This record gives sequence, C-alpha cells and structure tokens, in this order.
Amino acid sequence: MASSLSQGIEAAKSGQMEQALAHLKDAIVEEPENADVWVWLAAIIEDEDKQTIFLKKALEIDPNNKPAQRGLAFIERKKYIPPKPGEKLSDYTKPIGVFKAEPAQFSVESTPQPAAESAVAAESAALSQPAEEPASTPAPEASPSRESTPSQTTPPASAPSAPSHKAWVDILIYGVILMAFVVIGILIGTTLLNVNIPFLTKPTPVLSVLPPSEGVFLLENGQYIEMQLSLNAPQTEEGIPSTAQTQPQVVINNQVIQLERLQFVDQEGKPVPFTTQPAENGTAILLPLETLNPGRYCLMFNLNAARGEALYWCLQIE
Repeated sequence: MASSLSQGIEAAKSGQMEQALAHLKDAIVEEPENADVWVWLAAIIEDEDKQTIFLKKALEIDPNNKPAQRGLAFIERKKYIPPKPGEKLSDYTKPIGVFKAEPAQFSVESTPQPAAESAVAAESAALSQPAEEPASTPAPEASPSRESTPSQTTPPASAPSAPSHKAWVDILIYGVILMAFVVIGILIGTTLLNVNIPFLTKPTPVLSVLPPSEGVFLLENGQYIEMQLSLNAPQTEEGIPSTAQTQPQVVINNQVIQLERLQFVDQEGKPVPFTTQPAENGTAILLPLETLNPGRYCLMFNLNAARGEALYWCLQIE
C-alpha cells in the first residue's frame, strides 16, 4: 500500500489539493522526521508564515535539503521583488504541475504542532531555478576558436648612453684659466717695462703737425687755432674761434692740465659728454661724443669750486 506521502504527492499533482492536504497530514504523523513531508506541505498551501515554518522544519531535519533552501529563498525575495504573474512557491520546491483546484487551506488544529523553529543557514542562499524543469535543448557548442599565437617582437636595442663630456669640460676650464693668467702676466709685464703691445693697447693718435706751442687749440683742416684762456666764463666773443664742425677736435698741449678734471660744457653750463685720447709728445685730443648744435662751448678746468673759480677755453659752433 502506498504511503500517505506518496498519495499526497499524487493528489497534489492531479490538482486534488484538499485530498493532498489530508494525506500529507497523515504523513506528518507517520513520518515526522521526513523532510519531504514538510516541503510538500508548504508547497500546497498559500499562507506564507506557515510555508516558512514548514520549510524551516524541513531544514532542521535535513540542512542540505535543496527544495527547502530554494523555497525559503523565494519567500525572502518576495519581500523586495514582487513575484512574476503565476509564480508560486511550488515552482521552487517540488514541481507538481498545474493545479486544477485552489490550494488547500491548512488547519493548525488538525496538524501536530511542529518543533520550535530554528535559524537556517540556507535562508539567505541565492534563489536557484525550479527543480525538475524540463531541460531545454542545449545549443550546439561552438567550436573553440584557435588562439592566435601572440606575435613575438624583438625589443628594440637600447640606445647607447651618451658619452660623458666631463673630461672636455675640465680641459676647457683649465684652458680658460691658463689664458687668463697669460693675459694678466702680459699686462703686468708691459706696465713694468713700459712696452706697448698693439693688440692690447689702443693706437696713439698721430698728429700730422704738432701744436706750435703750449696751450689749447682748435684743430681745423690741419691748422691749429688757439683758444684763448680766461678766468671764469668769458663775457664777450672776442678771441673765441668759430668752426662749422659739429664735432670739433680740441688738442690740449699742456702738461699741467689734468685731463680727469676737465669738463666740456655748453653756454648754459650743462655738461656735454666727451672723450680724451692721449696723443704723441704728451698731447691729448678731446672729441665730443654727440653732434653739437650752434652755440658756445667751453673746456672748463675747476680751480676752486667753493669760490667758483675756473679756467675756460671756449669755441663757437656756427
């Protein structure tokens, strides 16, 4: 004779839910430690709280019971994700086909009180696919593509490191230092021996004709025109030579005059830039560094700045 569990399963598969419930209640009495009884009982009822109790009872008996694990996972998932239309617990426990009647209403009074619920480790297991679903025809397995052999490239040869130029730099530095000492030695030697070296000293200007006497002269077309000496600035133009040259040459032939104390000023007393070049026989040539406008210009030698005393040699630019 078939067991109550087998009869309950057959009745559930045929859609006779009330009859299935009656057989499963008998199975609880006959096989209280059979996990499948509790799983099938949870599958044919709608009360979610009772489903949870029955599935946990099944896991107490058999912690590795896959249908019970899937059923609890489905119940947990429904708390966050609404089930699909027609989706029910029996899809994840024991597939019993399409029910032809409404699920049975389980009465607590007619069922022995289950043992205390225990926490089941499988409650948080991922929801798996329903058991015993018809297997779909497997797709033809694609032939594995032949792996292409990675091309082996020869790493480029590393470029040779640049040669160090330290030796050349040292030689250059030593050469510069040596040349500096040579030049310094030549300058000291020429100073002590009073020797002029052409490439180190400026050539001394050569006057074609020397001044006729001591004094200060305006050199005009090879001729010397004496510039009269006066104490302080002259008040008249008498004795002041004139020239059309805008950069006249003034020749100083006086050993007493100190060139570094000379000034070249215009008629308003403003300094005019100039340069002096020592010439032959102790003479010197004064040249203005800029083009002069018409007017009076004087070579001034201060005697006593506090008393305003100075010597003047003046010329007139026409």
